[in-house]
Amino acid sequence: MSVIITNTLKSVEPKKHGGAGTMRFSSPLMLISMEVRKLKGSSFWWMLIGMIILVSLWSGFAVMKRTGGNPATRTLTLTQGDIYQTISLLAPILAALLTSRLAIMETSERMDLKWQSLGLGETGRFFAKLAVAGTALSLVFMIPLTWTPLAALVMGFKSDGDLSSLILAPALIAFISSLSVAAIQLMLSMTINKQAVGLGVGVIASLVGSGLGPMNAARLGWFFPAGISSAASPFLTTVTSDGYARMTLVTNPWVLVLTSLIACILWTSISAFVITVGESHR
Repeated sequence: MSVIITNTLKSVEPKKHGGAGTMRFSSPLMLISMEVRKLKGSSFWWMLIGMIILVSLWSGFAVMKRTGGNPATRTLTLTQGDIYQTISLLAPILAALLTSRLAIMETSERMDLKWQSLGLGETGRFFAKLAVAGTALSLVFMIPLTWTPLAALVMGFKSDGDLSSLILAPALIAFISSLSVAAIQLMLSMTINKQAVGLGVGVIASLVGSGLGPMNAARLGWFFPAGISSAASPFLTTVTSDGYARMTLVTNPWVLVLTSLIACILWTSISAFVITVGESHR
């Protein structure tokens, strides 16, 4: 009788598809895929499109304003620098809006229960959400940083440096800085139920981060995510004898890209550690 029962239990035991190695490597992609599918038809994408249009319109107006100004200010570097400065000002606020939307959908659509039923911890979910929110936020700035200098070049703006470096270096720093800001804001959204807290932190961070450059204190930006774009700015600004600003790209911007990547890894690790500690206490 015991043999029959044992054989019956073995026959209904669920089968696992693929080995442990397959599950380990497919898990991150699976989590990101589930996050993207969860957002299908949601207002998240409309928010993102609105943000891209807003920053792109501002960038276009900035180019048009320089078109009718002094010829000395019609340079690609000054145009790119104007757009780059919007990162420290807008990234914390936009990150708070995007990450709070992800957190709200997590509970309103009972995705948190689904994650738990699959045995997935909050740390893995954090990195999946960060991949979505960080990439989305970076597109808000990377798109204008890519098309604006090309449009300005067609409009006759002076090219005062290597065009590929002028586009790629600021875009990479924008991507890395967006990930850092999104990591902190996502951590706040996942650990604090009141979404207004994250938005308030974002507003304060944007004011402080955007003010470091004018205060000649850009190096302090390494101490918090919203200031990374200011600390790692690849632009040097000087004033010419006629009173106009002159902006040039630093000699080696890739050192700043690497340094900002290290800072991003640090702040992302801190955010993930907070999530892990909070999960262990539940």
